Amino acid sequence: MSGAPPRNFTLTTEERIRAIVAGPPAYALRKRRIEDLEQELAKEVHEPSPHFDRKLALLNELIDKHNRYYPIEANLPFGLDGRLMESGKPWRRLAFHTIESLRAKHDEKK
Repeated sequence: MSGAPPRNFTLTTEERIRAIVAGPPAYALRKRRIEDLEQELAKEVHEPSPHFDRKLALLNELIDKHNRYYPIEANLPFGLDGRLMESGKPWRRLAFHTIESLRAKHDEKK
């Protein structure tokens, strides 16, 4: 018996090297960019900068790409009911943002 925790997968040395060379998956980088933009825009919701509309459009474009490609990139499985599953629960698309939704999110955190 081993002291190592049980695993449901193993990676070959070749797969480990490929993962190191390739870097983080595209969906992880995109999700991080979405979160960073949400934080940036949340700070500006009560006094929008001149570039607010452009940043909001970029945020929603990133969300659209994430919703479209994430299930494929992350290889999400299908549940018995045919829905995509993420961590044992049905996967939910990210919601698009408006200035009002960002204000509500910002005020909720206060």
